[in-house]
Amino acid sequence: MEKDFTSIDHKKLKEFTALALAKVGIKKQDAEIAAKLIVSADLRGIDTHGVAHLGPFYITRIQKGFINLNPDIRVLSYLPGTAVVDGDNGFGFLVGHKAMTEAIERAKKCGIGAVAVRNSTHFGAASVYSSLAVEEGMIGIALSSTGALVFPPGAAKRGMGTNPISIGVPAGEEAGFMLDMATSVVPGGKIGDALRRGLSIPLGWAVDGQGNPTTDPKAVFQGGGGLTPLGSSPEMGSYKGFGLGVAVEILCSILSGAVASLLMQEAPGAAGNKCDHFMAAIKIDSFIPLDQFKSKMDDLARAYHSLPVAEGKGPVVLAGEKENGIVKERLAKGVPIHSKVLESLEQLNSSLGIGYRFS
Repeated sequence: MEKDFTSIDHKKLKEFTALALAKVGIKKQDAEIAAKLIVSADLRGIDTHGVAHLGPFYITRIQKGFINLNPDIRVLSYLPGTAVVDGDNGFGFLVGHKAMTEAIERAKKCGIGAVAVRNSTHFGAASVYSSLAVEEGMIGIALSSTGALVFPPGAAKRGMGTNPISIGVPAGEEAGFMLDMATSVVPGGKIGDALRRGLSIPLGWAVDGQGNPTTDPKAVFQGGGGLTPLGSSPEMGSYKGFGLGVAVEILCSILSGAVASLLMQEAPGAAGNKCDHFMAAIKIDSFIPLDQFKSKMDDLARAYHSLPVAEGKGPVVLAGEKENGIVKERLAKGVPIHSKVLESLEQLNSSLGIGYRFS
C-alpha cells in the first residue's frame, strides 16, 4: 500500500459513519442504512463517493440546512408497477434506498417495477442501489440527475449534470455485470480527489470558464469551468455522452415532475446537493427461469474472457468484475484511506465529539 494510505476495516468505517450521521440528527436506524450504502462505495473501489464525501459534502450540507432531516417521503402510485417518490429534500441515501425498495416490491408483483424520484439530494454511487436489486436475483437500474457541472458540446457554460447510470445483472458462477458510469468523462468526485491530493487532471476531462481544455482541477470548481460529456470532444463523440445525460435527466427529473438541472435554482454553496433519481427492478424469472438466465450470463462472461487479446493488453474484463475483486480484497485487508480523507474523518470525529478509535 502507498505510504499516503492507511488500511481501515470496513466495519469500523460503517460504524463511525453511522455514529457521525446520528450525531448530526439522522435517526439511528436510518444512519445505519446510509452508512452501509456509503461504505459500499469504498468497498467497491469507488473512493470518490464513499467516506471521502462524509464530512466535506454530506455532513456539511446537513449542518447548513440543505438536507431535511425529517422529510415526509411520499409514495404516489397510480398503477401497481410504477410510482413517483417525493423525497421532501431528504438525505439522498435514504430516499434512494426507499425508491429502490419500492421498485423491487413492485417487480415481485408485476415483473417490472419502476420509480421516478423528485426532491432528493446527492445519493452517492449509483451501483449501491442497482446492487440491492441484484441481491434479490433481479436486474437493477439506478439513474440520477445532478446539479449542472458539464459543458454540453458547443456550449460556453454548464448545462447538464454528470448524470450517472448503473445497471446491475446477476450471474451464476461468474461475477455478473455491474455498470456504474457517469455520462461525463469522469464524475465530479474525480476532480475533488485531484484537488485534495494536489494533482493535475488529464487533458480531456474538463474545461475552464471559457470552455478551453484544462488540466487544472481548480478551474472546474473555483474557476467557473466544468466537465466534458462522455467522449470529451465532438470529434470523439461527446454528443453521445450528452445524449445519454439528457436521457437520464428526462427519466429522473421530467418524468418525476421535477425541474431539470439546467433550470434549477440552488442556494449559494449547495451546488451538487439537489438530485432526482430513477430506479427500476426487473424480475428475471418473469421472462425466463433465473437459473437459466444466470447460466447464460456465465456463458457470455466466459466468451468475453476467452477472446484473444492484443499484445500487452487484456484480458477482457466486464463491467463490475474489477470491482468484485476489489471488494474481496478490501473485505480481507481493509479499505485504503488516503491521508487527507483520514484527516477529514478525524476532524469530524473531534468536532462532533464522537471519540471513535479507528485503530
